[in-house]
Amino acid sequence: MSGPYSVFRTDRTLEKEGIVLDYGDFKIKVARAGGANAAFQKALTSKIRPYKRQIDAGTIPDDVAEKLFLDVYAESVVLGWEGVTDEKGKPLPFSKENAVKLFSDLPDLFRDVQNQAAAISNFRAEVTEDTIKN
Repeated sequence: MSGPYSVFRTDRTLEKEGIVLDYGDFKIKVARAGGANAAFQKALTSKIRPYKRQIDAGTIPDDVAEKLFLDVYAESVVLGWEGVTDEKGKPLPFSKENAVKLFSDLPDLFRDVQNQAAAISNFRAEVTEDTIKN
């Protein structure tokens, strides 16, 4: 039987130091988008402040909102990567600018990273320990 603690308690260290999303030929290390990752909330608050009225009114253009989230994730969620290449197959070194470009070019990858970084199940200590053992 699972109680709320076993379902919802996360590893705060993992939330900050990150987990590796393994896509086969490349890997992306991400911190949690929320939880103990205070850098995420700080970056999000900072980026949206100039657009608060538009956000509250529901008038912020989709492309502006998407760019804000790309910047926030590149700055505070994506911690690094390995094996990532550009369109021509050349290694793409990790940087905030390269992360924004990669996610702008590949919005489905960005959505997957967003989903994985927001999923509390990816940052539960029990799940991670089980994965490491296997």
